[in-house]
Amino acid sequence: MKFLKTVGLATAFTLSAVGAGKAEDFRLAHQFAPDSLPGKSAQHFADLVAEKTNGESKVTVLPGGALGDERANLQQIGSGSVDFALTGDLVISFMAQPYMLVSMPFIYESPQHSIAVFNGEIGQEINQYLEENHNLQALGWQYVGTRMLTASKPVRNLDELKGLRTRLPGAQMWVATWEKTDVEIASIAFTELYLALQTGTVEAEENPPNFVRAQKFYEVQDYIMTTNHVPQMQAFFANPGSMAALDEATRNAILEAARETTEWTSQEAEKAHQADLDWLTSEGGMELVEIDMTGIQDLIKDVPTQVLGEDGPALYQRIVDTRY
Repeated sequence: MKFLKTVGLATAFTLSAVGAGKAEDFRLAHQFAPDSLPGKSAQHFADLVAEKTNGESKVTVLPGGALGDERANLQQIGSGSVDFALTGDLVISFMAQPYMLVSMPFIYESPQHSIAVFNGEIGQEINQYLEENHNLQALGWQYVGTRMLTASKPVRNLDELKGLRTRLPGAQMWVATWEKTDVEIASIAFTELYLALQTGTVEAEENPPNFVRAQKFYEVQDYIMTTNHVPQMQAFFANPGSMAALDEATRNAILEAARETTEWTSQEAEKAHQADLDWLTSEGGMELVEIDMTGIQDLIKDVPTQVLGEDGPALYQRIVDTRY
């Protein structure tokens, strides 16, 4: 992949429970393993905030779902119990439903295509919608790897997907798309997924190779398929109601730290995707399966209308037509 353009959207955002002009301790929550790319991204942001404020402000990272899943973390921003959350783009399916097609599997040509959507006009509309309707603001979107299917048995084509007990995030957009393949869908919390795979509650799941490696899913999955069905995007979120309580220097330091972090993470993801895939299929003991997805576009062509009615095809076309 060529160099990934900046994903940071330089829009103002604010923090909960802060005092004007004072050194502050902030809390950032996420559900990912500390040594995953999102975990490293969160810590990178924390380190930059400390650096840019000369140690006067500190961000404590709470990883691994210590405070719950993504939706819980976003609710905690509203309550003031955390200041930041790092979550995936699936939040759009729950909180910005008019734009949920941006998370549709099998719609993007490449990570650069996805980045252009989230970093462009459509992404700005999503950010505005989240702020106006949920009191959340995305500081910036970052690419963290391309999602692939893993399973306890090889899956070589669409026919072999039928009946496969597959964990998916419980988001309408994903369910509506994947159910066209006739997989048997199970909604299981990300933090409970390892156990579900280990016990055979589900046979398959899908995540970027970095997540598969960091969460040790390779211990309970034997095969990884080249579905490459969606570039995974994530964002740092904060409460837009209290930025004015920060002095300008601290505010700018936080904004700069988040912008630089989203740039750094997207660049790291470009390198990590193939490196982690190589590790999984060597030391991790998984087998790479080239899956034939011929016919998938015909199967999913009605999904935009199914999930968004008459507005679906227009948004779908805007996404497809976005240049990068």
